[in-house]
Amino acid sequence: MFPEAGALSDNEITIQLLLDGFSYVVYDKTCHKFVYLNRCNEPSASLRAAIRTIETAHQCELADFGRTMVLFGNCRNTFVPASVFQNRAKARYLELLGIGGEGRTAASDFVSTIEANNVFSITDADAATLTEMQGETQFHHATSILVASLIKNSTQHANEPVIHINVTSPQFDMIVTKGCNLLFHNTFSFKTKEDFLYFLLFTIDQLHLDTGTVPVYFLGGIEEKSQLVDFAARYIRDIRFVRRDNDMTFDEEIEKMPYFHNYLLFNSITCEL
Repeated sequence: MFPEAGALSDNEITIQLLLDGFSYVVYDKTCHKFVYLNRCNEPSASLRAAIRTIETAHQCELADFGRTMVLFGNCRNTFVPASVFQNRAKARYLELLGIGGEGRTAASDFVSTIEANNVFSITDADAATLTEMQGETQFHHATSILVASLIKNSTQHANEPVIHINVTSPQFDMIVTKGCNLLFHNTFSFKTKEDFLYFLLFTIDQLHLDTGTVPVYFLGGIEEKSQLVDFAARYIRDIRFVRRDNDMTFDEEIEKMPYFHNYLLFNSITCEL
C-alpha cells in the first residue's frame, strides 16, 4: 500500500526509466519493508512526466520522501576502468562510441566493486528536471546498480564465470562476471528470438565459454515459460532465474510477484555505490 502523505519522510522511492515505460518502488525505512510497487507503460516517458504521473496518482509531493533515487535504463553507457578514467572526458568517451550527441548530458557512476566508472548520458531535459528536484535525490545508470548488486549477491560460482541476462524489451543487458570481476557487459537491441539467441551465443563463443557448463541467469521483464527462455534452453544447458537469497521483506501483494522481475528496483535500496 502506498504510504500516507504524512509518513513519506520515513520512506524512500526509486524510479526506473526504461524505453517502454517506467516503474517505481517504495521502501519503508522504519519497518525495513517494500510496501508499494507499480509499473506504467509510457514509451519514452521523460523524468518530468514520470514524476507528474506518480504525484497525481497518489496526491503527493516527491520532495516529501526521505530519499528519491532515479535510475536511467538507456543503452547509452560504457564502463571505463578507474585507473584511466578522466571526469572531464565523460562526453568524449560517449562520442567515440557514437552514443553521445547534442541534447544530452554526460554523467558517471563510480562502481567500487569493480573499480570502474560507468559513463552514461541522459537527455538535457531529464538533467534539468534533476536539478529542480527538491529533497534528497540521487541518480544512477541502471547497470551501475545491476553490476554492483550481482557481484555483491554472488555467493556461488565464485571462481567460475556466470552470465546474467536482464531483459528490458526491446533490449537486454548481458553481464558476465567471475567472482568480483566484470568480464563483459553490453546492451543488445533485438526484435526476434533469433536476434536474441544470436547475440547470446556469439558472445559466449567470443568469451570462450562453454554452453554446456556456464550458468545463465535470467531476470527483468521475462517469464519463465517465455519463447526466449525455451529457445535459449535448446543450446544452453544450465538455465536459471535469479532467486531471493537475502532478508528483504515485502508487502503481501509484492510478495506474490516473481522476485527476478524487479531485482533491480529492490537492490537499488540496499546497494551503495
